[in-house]
Amino acid sequence: MSPTLIALIAFAVAGAVHVLAPRLWLARARRRLVTLCRQIVITFDDGPGRLLTPLVVRRLAEAGVPATFFLLAHNVRGNEDIVDDIISKGHEVGSHGDEHVHHIWSWPWEGLVDTRAAWRRLHDLTGLDARRIPFRPPYGKMNLLSLLWVLWHGTPITMWTHDSYDTRLGVELSPDSLVASLRSAGGGVVLLHDFDRSIANADKQVLAKLDAVLTLRDEGFKFLRVGELDAPV
Repeated sequence: MSPTLIALIAFAVAGAVHVLAPRLWLARARRRLVTLCRQIVITFDDGPGRLLTPLVVRRLAEAGVPATFFLLAHNVRGNEDIVDDIISKGHEVGSHGDEHVHHIWSWPWEGLVDTRAAWRRLHDLTGLDARRIPFRPPYGKMNLLSLLWVLWHGTPITMWTHDSYDTRLGVELSPDSLVASLRSAGGGVVLLHDFDRSIANADKQVLAKLDAVLTLRDEGFKFLRVGELDAPV
């Protein structure tokens, strides 16, 4: 076997481990969340949004339900008052990176750099020790380097079990279908998004899905923050 072929095989194996090892770890983390028993965690990614986030916070306050907001650090600047309101209302905040970098479709170190930048910016803007709050990787993807970096810092990583598809163009999931899925599963971690967008009626669709999920409170489901899960990941 030639040295060139050996090098190519080694490179291919290293690349597979770089991508597949985090994928398996995150899939395991998602499976652990499926064991929730009549518990629901509502989570929001990519915010805060100047227009949508206050509407979401108001809806949650009216229902008396907590949620977890995974903040994009670059969206926090200029919206510190919204973050303060989120926290003052009893909600939890987590980190979703700084610029929403895809950890797989970028250079291996870029996901790590983006995560670290988010920690620093969130600390500067909010005073939070962002390494201690939950982290949700953008797109739910990590590479081996970024996964080991986050785990080395002891930062909890949180996935989701039910995607509301409120950002998926061309994919329809009605509020009733989302609720039926949660009901059938006995609970779960719901993924919604609270960033402002220009698509017509996007805000109404997000709020409609949130309102539908909140009706499960009348069926005895308990609503928690990520940090209150029995077995957070």
